[in-house]
Amino acid sequence: MPFKFLLNFLFRNNVPSNHQNFSTLKIFFMKQLPTVLVLFSITSLFISCSSNTAEESSSNTTTENETKSSFDLAAVKKIIDSTNAVFGSLISKGDSVGLASLYTSDAKFMTPNMPTASGRTGVQSAFAGLFAAMGTPSLTLTANEVWGTEELVTEVGSYTMTDKNGKEIDKGKYIDLWKMEDGKWKIHRDIFNSDMPPAPSK
Repeated sequence: MPFKFLLNFLFRNNVPSNHQNFSTLKIFFMKQLPTVLVLFSITSLFISCSSNTAEESSSNTTTENETKSSFDLAAVKKIIDSTNAVFGSLISKGDSVGLASLYTSDAKFMTPNMPTASGRTGVQSAFAGLFAAMGTPSLTLTANEVWGTEELVTEVGSYTMTDKNGKEIDKGKYIDLWKMEDGKWKIHRDIFNSDMPPAPSK
């Protein structure tokens, strides 16, 4: 209580002694009144500023917490699972254009034994080359781990690939980084490799 302390100090050190008459005390109080009012105004301003600062700090904290709480990783996991199913369907159709649309505009697609494909055009060309080399197999993607924030989500998964007769021709693992673009979660970085031993050299 700064105001109470200053007021007590002021009167304790300056109030007239008991033998002085009431008139003298009244004059003394009137002289000290402006000082008291100034001190009161300063104290009130200090309290008001402190209150506003606390309210602003509380508001900022609430906004930050709301932003963090609005990110739902479980919901993003469902989107990834759904997109993975679409991905597999597009692979079986040999749709390189549709596959490229699932990637961000500045995506990177890193496949074994090939240079990195950059951007949607590069991703489309890479898939077209893969289809020309191996046809259009069936692909199943499984997201085993998903974590991240509203800015970037990491998926660690596994895949199996079968031919048209249902025979397994490949299996392996992958890591995808997902990023929000144009209001949708899209693949930003994609790298995979096979668990199968390399084909014997001829």
